[in-house]
Amino acid sequence: MRHLYTRDRGSVCWSLGRPSKTHPAGTHARIVVHARRWGVIVLLLLAAHPCAAQQSTPAPAANEHATADAAATESPTGAANAVGIWLAGSFATGGPIGNISQGRLGLLALRYERRLLPPAASRQHSGPVLTYTVDLFPALWLSVPGSALPTLIPHRPASASDLATYGVGVSPAGLRLAFRRSAQVRPFLSGSTGLAYFTAPVPTAWGRYLNFMFDLGIGVEVLLPSRLRLTVGYRYHHLSNGFRGRINPGIDGHLLCIGLVVSP
Repeated sequence: MRHLYTRDRGSVCWSLGRPSKTHPAGTHARIVVHARRWGVIVLLLLAAHPCAAQQSTPAPAANEHATADAAATESPTGAANAVGIWLAGSFATGGPIGNISQGRLGLLALRYERRLLPPAASRQHSGPVLTYTVDLFPALWLSVPGSALPTLIPHRPASASDLATYGVGVSPAGLRLAFRRSAQVRPFLSGSTGLAYFTAPVPTAWGRYLNFMFDLGIGVEVLLPSRLRLTVGYRYHHLSNGFRGRINPGIDGHLLCIGLVVSP
């Protein structure tokens, strides 16, 4: 306990080292103490706020990176719909179904694709991708030499000669199965069936203008910038009239194909 003492103009009473609450000087000292305490608290809060902000910043950044990675994985095959164009030409003919050993086939196709599996909402799927395809052929070209049918038509018309005809067609039923969805280069299997109409009966006058066709293919697609895909592959292509004509020899073509697909 400190001793009490007085000054000329008033006294300050001290007890246990603290100013007395009853004197104006004691009130002033308390105000100073409380002000210092609140100042320290405010400084601590201000110092803690930037730290908390720095700790919370990486979460949105991480989310943005995760979203970007998912988008990169999905694009462009992640899109539900796509359109494209492709060309094909035969480098050989002959096969297990068709009996015409010689001939040439070329075609130009416009394509529409719609992904069936996995659903468009799925972004974690890394397995095969099943796609439905529709091909419209604004140009088909077929040539068959007259000498390609000597044994098939013993009593063929005397007018039988080399065939060179053009046509249009459509393949409304097609499927494509692509693998390695997250890779830059993706192998695929494909198949389709449809109709072709030519300006002359195929392969001779005993044939038909309208013919059936189907194909089976294998190839790879390469991801390009701007949601583009380059496709390169091989197709086994069969064309015949389905026994609707007097003859139905059929022609099997081995095609090399190249195309470009864009996802809107």
